Amino acid sequence: MSKPTPKPAKIHLDDIPWTSAAEAPTKVKVRRLINRRRHGAELMLGVCEMEPGEESSLFSSAETDDTGPGEHWYGPIEETYYCLRGRLTLTWDEGEIEFGADDAVYLAPGWHYRLKNTGEETAFFVYNMHPAQE
Repeated sequence: MSKPTPKPAKIHLDDIPWTSAAEAPTKVKVRRLINRRRHGAELMLGVCEMEPGEESSLFSSAETDDTGPGEHWYGPIEETYYCLRGRLTLTWDEGEIEFGADDAVYLAPGWHYRLKNTGEETAFFVYNMHPAQE
């Protein structure tokens, strides 16, 4: 039996509650707008908000789980960020990427990442993940 074809959907930001940084897998405040569980989607779209100085836990998109306590393994995913406000630094295995408003960032599978708000205002960015995690 084939699964039903997902239907188009409109999701308003305020209709989805925040997941607090303490509850989120990477310790960043998120709203998961589109996901597999609610929409049958094979990708996930959400937004994140980080206060100045706030830092995520280490997260991995390696093929196998190589994380330690307090870290998060996604498996081999692709992820993108589009920053609307603030300054962020993405640290990965081979360096850092600094980005801010109107910058897009691509996170390739197979690496370890950590994100920090290095600016003086609350950062707000959109993320997309494939395949969906939930």
